[in-house]
Amino acid sequence: MEREYCLGWHLVHDALRDYYYGFGESAQKRFNHFYDPVHFFAPESFTVGIPLRIGVFEGKCQIVMPRHIYEQLVSFIHQEIPEVPEFQLENLTPVEYEIIDQFEAFTSNDLGKKHQKAKKKTKQLSRIRQAHQQAGLAKRLVNASNYVFVSIDIEAYERDHSILLEIGWSMYDASTNTCMDQHYINDQYCHLLNGQFVEDQKERFNYGTSVWCSLKQALVELRKDLDWAVKRDGGFVLVGHGLDSDLKYLAQQGFLWPGRHGGDVASVEESANIAILNTDTIYGSSIDDLHNPPSLGKTLTLFGIDTWNLHNAGNDAHYTLLLLLKLVHDHCEI
Repeated sequence: MEREYCLGWHLVHDALRDYYYGFGESAQKRFNHFYDPVHFFAPESFTVGIPLRIGVFEGKCQIVMPRHIYEQLVSFIHQEIPEVPEFQLENLTPVEYEIIDQFEAFTSNDLGKKHQKAKKKTKQLSRIRQAHQQAGLAKRLVNASNYVFVSIDIEAYERDHSILLEIGWSMYDASTNTCMDQHYINDQYCHLLNGQFVEDQKERFNYGTSVWCSLKQALVELRKDLDWAVKRDGGFVLVGHGLDSDLKYLAQQGFLWPGRHGGDVASVEESANIAILNTDTIYGSSIDDLHNPPSLGKTLTLFGIDTWNLHNAGNDAHYTLLLLLKLVHDHCEI
C-alpha cells in the first residue's frame, strides 16, 4: 500500500485551536467560525472539497492530511484571522502513514462517514492484532510440549438448541504427541435426529467407541479428564473452532471447571485453563481477515486435510486439534 507523510485531522485542529484561543475572544470566535461546518464546506469556501486520507499508524486508523494540504489549511486560516501571527508549521511534525483511502470532503457528512470508517477499521486492526497474538501463543504452547490441549465440541438439536445431543472432546498430550478421544451421546434424546439443516452423524465416531449415557454423566467424565490434566500439568489449554457457543452450552448446563487453586468454578476464565485457542481466529490471523471465517470443514479442506463424518461431536473435536497443529506446525501427526 502507498505510504505518505501526513498529519492527523484532529491533531491539526486541536493545535490550531489552542494557538488561536491564546489570542483572546475575538480570535477564538473567528477560529470557531472558520471551522464551523456551514462555513468550512460552503460552496465559496477555500476549504470545501479538502483532499484527505484515511491512514494507519501504529495500529490506529484516522483521518489525515498530507503536509501540503496542512500548509494550505494554515494559510487559509491566517487569511481569515490576519491580525494574529501565522501558526508555525514546524510546531507539528508529519508522520508516515499507510494510506488505505483517499477522498475529498465536500460536506460535514462526508467527513463524518469517513471518521466512522476509520473507527471501524481501527477495531478490525485491533482484532487482527489480537488474533496474531493468539496465533503466536498457540505456537509457543504447542512447542513447549508442557500441556494437554483439550478440544471440545457439542452438537445441539437443530430445531431446539437448548437440547444437547452429543458432546465430544479430544485431548492432545503435547509431551507425548498422543491423542485421546471421547464421544458421548445423550440417551435422553435418542429419538431426536438432525438432518434438515445439519447432518446427523452421531453414530459415526471415527476414533473409538461412542458411549450412550445421560448428559450429566458425560460432563462428569469431561471433568475427570480436565482434573487429570490439571493434576499433572497445573492446567490445560482449551481449543475450539468457534468455541464460544460450546462454552455457552456448558455454562447453561451448570458445568463446573477445575479452579486454578483447586475446587470448582463456574467461569471458564477463572478456571485452570492456560489459554483459550480458537482455530477460526488463528486461521483468520494467517490471512489478516476475521470476517466470516470458514467453517471447520471448509478450513480443513483449504489445508488439504481429508475428513470423514463431520458434525459428529467427537470427530469435530479431533479434527479441530488436527487443524490447530496444521496452523502452528504445518503438519498433522495425531
